[in-house]
Amino acid sequence: MRTLESEIHDFFISLEKNEEYSGSVLISKDNKIWFNRAYNYANREHQVKDTTETKLRIGSITKQFTAMAIMILQEQGELSVLDQVSKFVPSYKYGNQIQLHHLLTHSSGIPNITQLPNIKELMKQPTTTEKIVHLITDLQPEFVPNSTFQYSNSGYILLAYIIEKITGLTYEQFLSNHIFSSLGMKNSGCDNHVKIIPNRAQGYEYDNDIVNAAYIDMSFPIGGGNLYSTTEDLFKWDQSLYTERLVTKDSLKKIFTPHGFGYGYGWFIDEDEKRRIVYHGGGIVGFKNEIVRYVDDRITIIMLNNLSTTNVERIRNDITRMIFQE
Repeated sequence: MRTLESEIHDFFISLEKNEEYSGSVLISKDNKIWFNRAYNYANREHQVKDTTETKLRIGSITKQFTAMAIMILQEQGELSVLDQVSKFVPSYKYGNQIQLHHLLTHSSGIPNITQLPNIKELMKQPTTTEKIVHLITDLQPEFVPNSTFQYSNSGYILLAYIIEKITGLTYEQFLSNHIFSSLGMKNSGCDNHVKIIPNRAQGYEYDNDIVNAAYIDMSFPIGGGNLYSTTEDLFKWDQSLYTERLVTKDSLKKIFTPHGFGYGYGWFIDEDEKRRIVYHGGGIVGFKNEIVRYVDDRITIIMLNNLSTTNVERIRNDITRMIFQE
């Protein structure tokens, strides 16, 4: 008789054969890793297989770390989520209308910088946080803050800038000091093409066949999509969110409150009739990822994938049906 573990493994083997999955997947139950395997190639040219220790870009999963950094700073008394952006960026014309809370919840009205017509060229160039912030603050807001939800990487780039400005540390240094080191996340950090990063995966796209992903400079998506990690490191992160290791219960409650738009601080919140789910995807050139936490069941699914055409949402739904026998 097939076990659930073998059923899920066979499912991913089938996806691997059809080039529908390339990366690692971890499933945890309660406080233990229940399933942790890797499929396909971290580097196809050198025929290096993906392993559970392969480091992959996590894209917008980065946002939950930025949000946590802001909550840590709030608890330290360095800022408040109710602070106006103008407190930190005095030159920003609309900064006195927008709070950090609005940046965190994608309700600021600031246009998404990744929608700029020349974004592909911009993302290839090395840059500084100050230069990106200048681009963002030149954009006209599209709606009154807190009136609607519009996903915007711009807000999280601004948050990373604020973290650096008030601490005197780089974004990477702050995360390393206050999150990664605290949780033993030794295989996570800010991606940088210059650094030698052991076990780093190459990203792939599909263009009639599988091809190397286009180059982007990872200085551009700071705060919103510039981190790399492993499934096991993200499991440590997931487990910490059931505790007060990083922030208090009050701060965690704010992080996981939907705030009227179905989005907390760095997390989508789905409180359907069956079960409460907090989750976030992470798509960035060559990579497609997702972390899904079924918090009442204490089940988490983490998928890190270096093939950008992978339909991680469909795969997550299929795994969920297997786990919950729906």
